[in-house]
Amino acid sequence: MRLAFAFLLGVSMFAEPASPAPQAAPSATLTWTDVADLAIASPVIVRATARRVAPLSRRLAPDLPPGEIRVLMEADLVDVLKASGILPARARWLWQGPAGPRGRPPFAAGDELILFLVREAGPGGGPGADYRLANAAGQLRWTDALEREVRTILSEVRRPDAPAAIRAIANGFHVPGTVAGESESQFFLVTEDGRPMTLVVLRRPGAEPVVRLATGDLIDDSAVEIVRDTLVWRALACTMPGELPPALAADPGLRADFAEMRRRIGACNRTL
Repeated sequence: MRLAFAFLLGVSMFAEPASPAPQAAPSATLTWTDVADLAIASPVIVRATARRVAPLSRRLAPDLPPGEIRVLMEADLVDVLKASGILPARARWLWQGPAGPRGRPPFAAGDELILFLVREAGPGGGPGADYRLANAAGQLRWTDALEREVRTILSEVRRPDAPAAIRAIANGFHVPGTVAGESESQFFLVTEDGRPMTLVVLRRPGAEPVVRLATGDLIDDSAVEIVRDTLVWRALACTMPGELPPALAADPGLRADFAEMRRRIGACNRTL
């Protein structure tokens, strides 16, 4: 579904024909990474209930592609998940996307929404200032699961040990064990904020390889398994280099364990 492009509060928008709308790329259901990206990047996140859904005429939307509809939506604020400053009780914004059955909007009054917003300076900078959706996926249908997911992500972001992006793989070593099939590799990562982060790959005879992450100076004491769909997992899956530096890649043990580690962490799954 293609989603909206503008969010305006308390502003008269339609004295003149609306300006052309940027076209959002088609997207499937958003992944956890997509939701995390939205939650982190958006200064304001709210839950709202649609109270009015009004299609715009061709005069106000002359650039509308065939099969699409552009509507003025008005909603009441239900809850604030993330914000700084005062927010109004009611909001209006434009939505554009594929029309529903018989050319009607795919949204209706009473629909519950989650909105990811960016504040834009307006006259006086007060609560009537303008907002826009953080990106084309910034308007989503509310579900209890989505709200809980967003709140969990925001809670992780606020933690003092929230992970930073990974910039490089600084070094590493591979040590064979005392029996066949036993080994350990360690990869020392360079993070954006300079805090230590080390990946450990352990192999034991007759067992699946284990990948652990240490975020302290004492690697054996702090190494834990990586949990998918967390900000730590996102940092590894989305920002860690995809290849070893040539000097490390020359070691076949490091090379094999790096490939195993990448496989177990999995793809970033970013679609936006």
